[in-house]
Amino acid sequence: MNQATVTIRLLEGAFFLASLAQPEDNSRLQPYIHCDGFAGGVRAVTLDRRPPAAQPWREVSSGGRTWRVSVVEGYRVMYSYPRTYPFANLKAERSDPAKYAADKQVVMRSLEELAGADGNTELAGFSNQGFSGQTVTKKELAGSTIGITQIFSDRDLVIVTIFFLNQAPQNRKFETYEEFIALRDDFVRGYIECVAKKIISRRK
Repeated sequence: MNQATVTIRLLEGAFFLASLAQPEDNSRLQPYIHCDGFAGGVRAVTLDRRPPAAQPWREVSSGGRTWRVSVVEGYRVMYSYPRTYPFANLKAERSDPAKYAADKQVVMRSLEELAGADGNTELAGFSNQGFSGQTVTKKELAGSTIGITQIFSDRDLVIVTIFFLNQAPQNRKFETYEEFIALRDDFVRGYIECVAKKIISRRK
């Protein structure tokens, strides 16, 4: 990675920190979009708000048809380790209260079908600190996306989707598949712990 790229990464980090003072602090998604520095120092380098004029839904394929999953508010956070290209693309989205339960079932089925259609992936569920979720992971370091994790907050009606990204070896934190799995697990665990602490702090 050349000096210009490193400079751009540093500037992105500075812009992210500056964004903490923006109206996002009043969002109900605030605990989900302001986690930083966990999992061995991963950094949030960009924060993008879903355009207010966007349709209040996104399309998801499941069961041979396309479904509309409600989105009343959403943000995207890109995460990188120092001097590397992006490691994770995280989307935090809040559902319509009347549609959250159905939304959750649709996105869960969609990920299960994705895993079932590809024999080179593994699907696992988890539960931690009041959150539930599922992860599908490729069995090798191939392609641009090597894992997807969905995290559900039934209390906040929030669906978090994390896409774990592959990069050229010289531009990523991990060298082996085992190192990627360890980083992924640390990321998911650290993110959930961070969100849980922020939720508790906000409710005091």
